[in-house]
Amino acid sequence: MKVTILAHTPEPEKTVAAAARLCYSKISATQIMENFSQEKATSFIKKLMDMGHMSPMEHVSFTFAIDGVSRTLLAQITRHRIASYSVQSLRYNNPFDEEISLEVSDDDSTSENVSYLEGLLLATKLSGQKVNVNPSLIEKNHIKGQTPENIIDLHKPSYIRGIFDGAGMLSESPDNPGFSIAFPLELESILRDTHFNIISSDTKLLIKNESALNFVRYIYGNLDFAVSLYSEDKLLGFCNKNAQLNEEILSIMQNFIDQKYYAMAPESISKSTKALLTYIKGLDACKKHYIDLIRAGIDQEDARYILPLGTQTRLVMTMNVRSLYNFFNLRCCERAQTEIRQLANLMLAEVKKIAPSLFEKAGAPCEKLGYCPEGDFGCGKYPPSK
Repeated sequence: MKVTILAHTPEPEKTVAAAARLCYSKISATQIMENFSQEKATSFIKKLMDMGHMSPMEHVSFTFAIDGVSRTLLAQITRHRIASYSVQSLRYNNPFDEEISLEVSDDDSTSENVSYLEGLLLATKLSGQKVNVNPSLIEKNHIKGQTPENIIDLHKPSYIRGIFDGAGMLSESPDNPGFSIAFPLELESILRDTHFNIISSDTKLLIKNESALNFVRYIYGNLDFAVSLYSEDKLLGFCNKNAQLNEEILSIMQNFIDQKYYAMAPESISKSTKALLTYIKGLDACKKHYIDLIRAGIDQEDARYILPLGTQTRLVMTMNVRSLYNFFNLRCCERAQTEIRQLANLMLAEVKKIAPSLFEKAGAPCEKLGYCPEGDFGCGKYPPSK
């Protein structure tokens, strides 16, 4: 999310002060502006605020460029009616143009998945462990369980991920506290050729602590969560075991959603790896069906109906100061949904840089009242009004 002020009324504080002063003056607003110092304007604005005299605020407006917000937010923000909006149109802007206009080859993802299957089959052969895998995938791709020297470097992360999914596990032994990954001894000749610090014990091979974290980063760093083959259970196991790693994986997944689906995830979903995996499946289905509709000759303006509310958009919005006060009053409140609350706080920070006196009392109402006007629906930060 990014907020930029494109334009605003020149000398906003003096403009408001002069407009208000005109109501009680015999001289013109031009003369009042010429005689108003910034200090006098600031003092006069404070008096206006204390009196609740807000109509002069309507003479000053701010124009914002807002990028990287969802269509859910768009539906909320346009309920603020005293404003002007220009919005990036999905009728004319297709977020997946390249994938529609070109016959995108799946060769890269297919080759990576073949490398994954080679590692998976080799690991199960050497360890004797059984892993549920679709036999038709093995047969269709002529998987033999090849050794590392036959795998190109580009696909080594997928190959090693296959080996881990085939025979690796998180080590839960009391003898190995901390974050450790274990493999059967039968894989020693394979893993010795990797750049990870492998420790041999009497019963297994171990990758421990920081080296184990680097191992996980290596096998999941460039993962396509919708196309690549991987064990969801093992990925979630890593995330549940290590908080730092969980945060890194969440960040990778959110960037993946932004880049691949031109979308964003709401706060509650973006905090959960499992929820994000489900969310990605939904986004991927919507995107595939959207592309299928376009390729079938359906107009973009009709095909867009299938795109989710998490799809990103951009807009230009102009509001006067009085409307902005109403917007900040409602949307800086903790009861507002997270995304629009973040936007409101970013906008408030930007306008305060330009006109601090005008926006001194703007924001969530509880901050200046000392109690919550929402009553029993409040967030608990302040006591409810009596």
